[in-house]
Order: sequence, then C-alpha cells, then structure tokens
Amino acid sequence: MSGPDPIAVWQVVEEWLQIARDDLRAMRACCALDPPLTRVAAYLCQQAAEKVLKGFHVRANVRFRRTHDLGALADIVAVHFPGVASLAAQTETWTDWNAVYRYPSDADVPDEPTPEELHGAAEVIEQLMDALLSMAPPGFSKP
Repeated sequence: MSGPDPIAVWQVVEEWLQIARDDLRAMRACCALDPPLTRVAAYLCQQAAEKVLKGFHVRANVRFRRTHDLGALADIVAVHFPGVASLAAQTETWTDWNAVYRYPSDADVPDEPTPEELHGAAEVIEQLMDALLSMAPPGFSKP
C-alpha cells in the first residue's frame, strides 16, 4: 500500500506557503504606514505563522483541526520535524494576535507589538518557511 502522492501533497503545501507569503507582505505594508497599523499587522503575522505550521502538517500527512492555536499546531510540528521544534515553539506567544487587537474588549489587552517585534516574528516565520521549502520533493524549486 502506498502513501499519498508526494507531488500532490507538495502542491498543497505550496498553496499554504503562498498565502503565508501574502500575509507577511501585507503585514510589512501595515508596518510601513505612518502611523503603522500594528494591530492589523499582528493579526496578519499570526495568520502567516498559522499557515506555515499547517503547511508542515500537510507535508507530514497529518490531519489538523480548524484552530488558530499556534501552540497546538507547533506541538504537532515538533513531533514530526524536531529540527524546527524551537522555531515552531516561538510562534506560540502570537496566538492571541488572532483576535486580541481586532475586537473591542473590557479585558486587559496587552500592549500592541512594535513594528520591530513584528519584523522579528516575520523572520522566524520566514525561517520556518525556508525549512519547509527544503523538504520539497525533487523537481520543485524555492520560489
């Protein structure tokens, strides 16, 4: 019995990565505005991280539930790809960026991340993307 077609799997991984790239591009545009839209940028950064982590799940042929919990996604990535476990774990603290700055709240809202913090998060996400891209089957090249 054979597993899933690696080419078909990789095409899905690339779809996740392309959307993550778009999220990072939009995040950088938000940070470049004067004044920067850091709340929107934080949301986009969380979304990019989520999509990259889900790309690892696809690559490992692991089903994932609909979730925005980066810690839960990173834990599964760490099991299947221990070489990126420490990078994946760094995303966990960004889970709240999915909603905390996007809705009015009576609760204590943490300080918005600075553009510098957001760019640092983007660097981690790009390192994860590079690690995932290094797992491409023969014949696929890095975009």
